[in-house]
Amino acid sequence: MKKINILKNNYLYFITPNFNKNIFKLVENVLKAGVRIIQFRDKTLNDKLKYYVGKHLRKLCNEYDALFIVNDRIDITIATDADGVHLGNDDLPVNVARKLLGNDYIIGRTIRNLEEGILAEKLGADYVGAGPVFKTETKKIKHVLDIKELKEIVSSIRLPVFAIGGINKSNVHKVLESNVHGVAVISAIASSDDPYREAKTLLTLINKYKKKHTKI
Repeated sequence: MKKINILKNNYLYFITPNFNKNIFKLVENVLKAGVRIIQFRDKTLNDKLKYYVGKHLRKLCNEYDALFIVNDRIDITIATDADGVHLGNDDLPVNVARKLLGNDYIIGRTIRNLEEGILAEKLGADYVGAGPVFKTETKKIKHVLDIKELKEIVSSIRLPVFAIGGINKSNVHKVLESNVHGVAVISAIASSDDPYREAKTLLTLINKYKKKHTKI
């Protein structure tokens, strides 16, 4: 399945910030830098605007042969012809989403501990986002996952694990030491003065680490 192959062959996952006038330019710069997984996440827009913004982001992702994932919303996922949906802790269970979407869509799940990771795999998720691993301005945090906990998750489930939460070029190596498949970021790129350069730098660091530590 081409979609799953793109997911498994890419290690940097970009999540959009809430909508602003520069969102399309931001995403295109990230795509130009080489990122091939984009998640549309917005907590401010009404459904009509989410649809139109999502359709444009879908078009951009098509131009770069990148995955387009919608956060939370199965209806927006279908309406924008996205490649998949990412479900949070308060969203529909993975198995229910799978019944609605079928097997042609990628389904990701946010997890905060090993138990949630095991359940996500059991219910049919294609990947998980594990975190937060550091404090972040995006969400209020009660507990952060340390490297030991990340390693336990990675070794206990077969799904690709993307670490998320406060990751940037200064700490990404520490996160990769947990053997996660990849990392997901928002602020590290979106808040940068040069998103293209920041995405490129992160990609280079991650790919070099992966190349050095991947067993042949």
